[in-house]
Amino acid sequence: DVVTLTKNNFDETINGNDYVLVEFYAPWCGHCKNLAPHFAKAATALKADGVVLGAVDATIEKDLASQFGVRGYPTLKLFKNGKATEYKGGRTEDTIVSYIRKATGPPAKTLETAADVASFIDSAKVVVVGYFTELAGAEYDAFIAAASADEDNAFGVTTDAAAASAAGVSGPAIVLHKKFDEGKNVFDGAYEASSIATFVAANRMPLIIPFTMDVAGDIFQSPIGKVAFLFTDDAAPEFFNEIANEYKGKYIFSTAPSSESRLTDYLGVKKGDFPVFFIVETGGSMKKFPMDGEVTADAVKAHLSAHASGSIKPSFKSDPVPASNDGPLYTVVGKNFEDLVLDPTKNVLLEVYAPWCGHCKKLQPTLDKLAEHYKDSGDIVIAQMDGTSNEVDGLSVRGFPTIRFYPKNSRSNAGEEYKGGREFADFTAFLDSKAT
Repeated sequence: DVVTLTKNNFDETINGNDYVLVEFYAPWCGHCKNLAPHFAKAATALKADGVVLGAVDATIEKDLASQFGVRGYPTLKLFKNGKATEYKGGRTEDTIVSYIRKATGPPAKTLETAADVASFIDSAKVVVVGYFTELAGAEYDAFIAAASADEDNAFGVTTDAAAASAAGVSGPAIVLHKKFDEGKNVFDGAYEASSIATFVAANRMPLIIPFTMDVAGDIFQSPIGKVAFLFTDDAAPEFFNEIANEYKGKYIFSTAPSSESRLTDYLGVKKGDFPVFFIVETGGSMKKFPMDGEVTADAVKAHLSAHASGSIKPSFKSDPVPASNDGPLYTVVGKNFEDLVLDPTKNVLLEVYAPWCGHCKKLQPTLDKLAEHYKDSGDIVIAQMDGTSNEVDGLSVRGFPTIRFYPKNSRSNAGEEYKGGREFADFTAFLDSKAT
């Protein structure tokens, strides 16, 4: 049910349908291959909703990719009445379907009967239902406000007393129904949009999530913003469940095996050190707080408590400082970042790359040429840093390559985002204008 889109049918498809979710992909892209079966199942599920899912091979349809600012793969765009909007949902069938239904419908679906409610509950792994005596009042308004702000979860609302009775509540009430753990959670807080949102965020995922790349988006994009990882190839100890219950809503708890090498490599966790407990603050900074020593209940609780109180500092990865680093293309690591990049006498163009990144490999000859071009300039430095094994506090890397410019006397680790082209002439024009 996924429509293959090309320059010949793209406009017709977009303009001929109210809602079209488009994936721009590359055949060699691992993330795209992982997404493909979920995208196909979501296309089938959403067909009855009148939503079309289409795919563009961006390596062939380069003009389309350029038109919509595609810089990495996969890139997803939701077209509403012909206008492209950013897709902010997950990468699994359930999360795609939930996000699209939410983005293309009302904040909360009106459910007339108990049968409608039962069908709605069965339609997804997680739904939130508001049970009210009337669709008015402060409680109802708070529920709708929370539903309007939530882009990920399906909300429904009913005044059917039989439906409320089946859920074990009486209106006004809010119940999060889910197909895992305890099956449902009943809201018991103040009827404010923020309190309802916190309740949903705390209960919409399993108490402990086995990590896979399919659920990585759910974990790292959760509004909770903090993840407690237990790296182990064995079953999680019982105390981990108890601690997860104690800190529910404050941290996302997840277990990860050594086979999830992209995660372990990114965090610098080695199989030989398993089990390892590790806290990650998500978001732009992605700060990491590994726990040293044996993983015991007391140690994990102490580490969580110390993190919550702000009494431990984040850890940043770094390769060893190169023994020889004479250019013309300089190697930056975490430990020499300040000396090389924040040198007050230099203008520095820094590429943060990943060894496996196709875009980075394509850019490499241009960087080499730039470094050779400016090697005798005296104040322009071309440098690169492996972003998979080095981290710098304040430098947010959301994709590869990330290119930053640091003018003379720069004091910010974040630098200035380079937004120009990727050709040699683009870089020289930019650097020559900055250096004068």
